Amino acid sequence: MTNTTTSLRASFATSAFLGASAAILMAALFSVQSASAATITTQLDFGSTGSNVTSLQTYLATNPGIYPEGLVTGYFGSLTQAAVQRFQAAQGIVSSGTPSTTGYGRVGPTTMARINDLMGTPSSVSWDAVPFLTKPTVQVNSTSATVVWTTNENTQGQVYYDTTLLRSDEATGPRQLPFVSGILALDGGGMTVNHSVMLQNLLSNTTYYFLTRGIDSGGNMSMTLPMSFHTTN
Repeated sequence: MTNTTTSLRASFATSAFLGASAAILMAALFSVQSASAATITTQLDFGSTGSNVTSLQTYLATNPGIYPEGLVTGYFGSLTQAAVQRFQAAQGIVSSGTPSTTGYGRVGPTTMARINDLMGTPSSVSWDAVPFLTKPTVQVNSTSATVVWTTNENTQGQVYYDTTLLRSDEATGPRQLPFVSGILALDGGGMTVNHSVMLQNLLSNTTYYFLTRGIDSGGNMSMTLPMSFHTTN
């Protein structure tokens, strides 16, 4: 009788332990699932930390064109800020200014609402992301230069150049392209991922400033920061 009672108690204890373990495991799984689909509950800016940043990074990382680094660290640094800027431009929220003036690069009320809306309906998410441009290289001689770069999708390649520093005022709103000062040269290859633009009739021994820009078939646009090259004698 004693052995039977002991056996029953051991069996009950084992069952209870397994049941508790299963409950803990299910709770952990539920916690993970909730975290992956968690909404953002507060505005975020450069330097923010915590679970809201983790949720933001987890969502942005689902699209390499928006957040190619895909790092989920819980810290809102420069990579996350750049990803937020790409998201805002792709969604037609804002594409110019600063975090303090227009909200460009921070998760304010409009950006937070849009991300939460998309996270709440994952099956209907349709990213229409801006193109990604590699850093251009330049081959230079005395009176011409060839600018070469690639994009992650077919785009119309453009180069703006001038002997004075270029001005680029990015417009806001969907499908609005920024005004850029300087002379425009187009990639003769049309819509492509490999771009090569020759700049001709340049002055010798002169510094030129330039930037590259790519526009895809949907009107989404990306551009590089201005760079410079110096022609030979």
